Amino acid sequence: QLFFSCLCTNNKYKNTCSLLPPHTHPKKSHFVTTVSPRAQGKGKRLAYNGWWHSSWVPKTTDPLETLLDTPEKRLTLTHAQVCAIQDMLDDPWAPRIQPPERHEEIVALRGKIMEELYPVRRSPPVDVL
Repeated sequence: QLFFSCLCTNNKYKNTCSLLPPHTHPKKSHFVTTVSPRAQGKGKRLAYNGWWHSSWVPKTTDPLETLLDTPEKRLTLTHAQVCAIQDMLDDPWAPRIQPPERHEEIVALRGKIMEELYPVRRSPPVDVL
């Protein structure tokens, strides 16, 4: 088990600066979630986990342009739905979105989805040493 702790200036809340990953095992699952882009304030982070499911899995025949035409609609997407859209665009074995002009429109929609779910202004890229 790995334990990481930073030097905190406030000893009263020393555990707030700790990372204690769980034991891992080939027959167990360990999931890491992203920090919510809605976490308010400098230095405040909000992370939540769990799985949200929907009976709708996007297909190439769905009117995605209409179903995802506003930020409010796009922010309701589940992780599985975003992955299905990614697969339609990137997986060479998945059914293709036709015609090519429509494919490009869905690529632009994906860009909006990613910017809204993971805005760079709130979640800047991490520098890798």
